[in-house]
Amino acid sequence: MKKVDMISKTNLPSKRNRKGIVLAMVLGFLALMVMSVLPLASMIQQDARLIVHVREKEQARFMAEAGVNHALAKIRNDGFASRADFVGALDIGSYSVVFSQVGARHLIISTGTVGGVSEIVSAEIADNTPTALNYFSGAGNDIQINALVANANITGDIHANNNVYLKASPWFSLLTVTGDVSATGIVKEGTRYDQGTGDMWDNNVFINGANDDTAIVYEGENRITFPSFDYLKASYRQTAIDSGDYYNSNQTFNSASLAPAGGIVYVEGNAVFVGACTLNGGIIADDILIAGSLTQFKAGDKNVILAAGGDIKIRGRFSVDEALVYASQDIKSIQAFSEINIDGTMLAGRDISMWNVLTLIQYNYVKMAPVDLMGPDGESSFSLKSWNN
Repeated sequence: MKKVDMISKTNLPSKRNRKGIVLAMVLGFLALMVMSVLPLASMIQQDARLIVHVREKEQARFMAEAGVNHALAKIRNDGFASRADFVGALDIGSYSVVFSQVGARHLIISTGTVGGVSEIVSAEIADNTPTALNYFSGAGNDIQINALVANANITGDIHANNNVYLKASPWFSLLTVTGDVSATGIVKEGTRYDQGTGDMWDNNVFINGANDDTAIVYEGENRITFPSFDYLKASYRQTAIDSGDYYNSNQTFNSASLAPAGGIVYVEGNAVFVGACTLNGGIIADDILIAGSLTQFKAGDKNVILAAGGDIKIRGRFSVDEALVYASQDIKSIQAFSEINIDGTMLAGRDISMWNVLTLIQYNYVKMAPVDLMGPDGESSFSLKSWNN
């Protein structure tokens, strides 16, 4: 019996050995856990980085879209011609906007950046600005300018949707145009079309320094488009009513000095100027007759001289500091010894005719875009053709 007990004690492991086995098992288990956790931790880190990347990529796209929207707002407020590259920033990142032109396509390319991630969004826009505003003088039909005795000097491009006729006296005067002359029909210099040297009425017609039909002119050009004044008239009419510069019937201004508080005089009928009149700002009427003199000075943002239903006729002196001069029908000098001096843009829905003896003409182009010309917030000055994320 004692012998059996001795054998049993000999074969059983000691407490120390048992503790060693347990320790080894624990360490092995820990090693297995560590070996399992390390790849899992790496996977979690990769997933976290992927989530951050996806989030930043999405935010970068939002930033790029913000840049496009910023660009559209700038064009709406400042006009299509105001396009210029710019950068912007929000709390989470930044955007960089570049304007590009590919052929006839106008593009907005916006790059949004968040962290180290960038996304690009582009949009194609179209310029809806009436092309007539790009010229000093534009006519729906003909432009006729005759420097018979007095000189005529034009700085800026002119275009007629029908024909242009230019003539100067071979003895007494010069007609000089510094700018392009174009017509959907023909451009005739002197009394004969494409006569070349020998037409003495063409000798003193100079286009960009060349005369005798040697000047470069453009025929068969695309027709120009004219602005619609519907919204402008409604807006300016209310402005004139509010400021007390509204007339509900024909009005004759006799040696008047007009300084409308809202920048515009509105006549619901015909406006006639006799004596020496001055105007600070603009005027809208059905027809405008300058029988004495009218001197306009730029004031405010409504500098228009607009014959909304008919003609602008000049029988005396017409001096424009800076304005958009427009007649829905004709602009014409109707008496000898008239004097016309315009800085701005002169447009007529039908004809522009300066064909009188001793009409002194001085024109200088200034690009004009009076407030409210394009409608509320200028929304018709451009259109969004496509948007690419």
